[in-house]
Amino acid sequence: MLVQLIHNPASGTHHEMRLGLLAQAFEACGAKVVMGITEIDGNMELAKDSDLICVSGGDGTLRLVIAAMQNSGLKTPICIFPAGTVNLVAREIGYASEPEQFAGEVMRGYLAGSEARLKEPVARSNYGPFAACLSAGPDGVAVANHSPELKKKIGRTAYAWSFAKLFFRWPRQQFALDVTALDGSEHNLTCEAFYIAKGRYFAGPWTLTPEAGMGDDHFHLIALSRASRWHFIRFMLSIARGKDPERLSFARPLRARSLTIQAAEQLINNQFFQEDGDSMEVAPYQIMMTDHVMEYCLPLDD
Repeated sequence: MLVQLIHNPASGTHHEMRLGLLAQAFEACGAKVVMGITEIDGNMELAKDSDLICVSGGDGTLRLVIAAMQNSGLKTPICIFPAGTVNLVAREIGYASEPEQFAGEVMRGYLAGSEARLKEPVARSNYGPFAACLSAGPDGVAVANHSPELKKKIGRTAYAWSFAKLFFRWPRQQFALDVTALDGSEHNLTCEAFYIAKGRYFAGPWTLTPEAGMGDDHFHLIALSRASRWHFIRFMLSIARGKDPERLSFARPLRARSLTIQAAEQLINNQFFQEDGDSMEVAPYQIMMTDHVMEYCLPLDD
């Protein structure tokens, strides 16, 4: 069995020793391991003859691998060793964070075949696929303005510090969304922030809506008609307490297949947008489901 272990050496969370331990753990389970890396521009060399692709990193690194597999047409099963700052997909699937346990559980899942697979339809913007989430709002500005050096020292707390600084100069922006819902109906929404979840989790152990989960052929949209400091705090508190934001009068949830994004007024900047915890250099104008399906190898206990 051939496992390609792909990592991002430029990631602030990259740890050479843990990567080596992970490779040794797979080899101890009887697999042959070949290494692969992601380049700054997202290019990478995929091993066409691999039986399993293991991504060591977070949702951002996973996004790059999904894009490369989609472009090459490769349909190899995939797994994610949670080595990033935020690991939403790995958290939902239940991958272990210790190399030996991870490799053992993934190998058992691989050998179990189709009964230990999760088929995940891929969502993308017009610039490429995303793994877990995409949003436009004040939190996107916080992601764009966080300190990479501070992130290396304190992890995801660096985003919280960047967000706290926004309260001195709160960003606001209006968007117009043309949404095609799961049932085929069309909706025109005006909002100051919106959130798209492909999986269960968002920004850590929280969820945007209890109905979200991987494996669905649609994404969950929550549009906030207002996103002032007070409205945004209410929205975040609702999520943190595990409440359905649908109860908030200014939050509009929809199950959707696609949407087109327009600025109701000229964009102040592109910093409002983030995907999988990374700032987007160019504002997207379309989000849609695709026909591409990722096959995740599920972990199995003894």
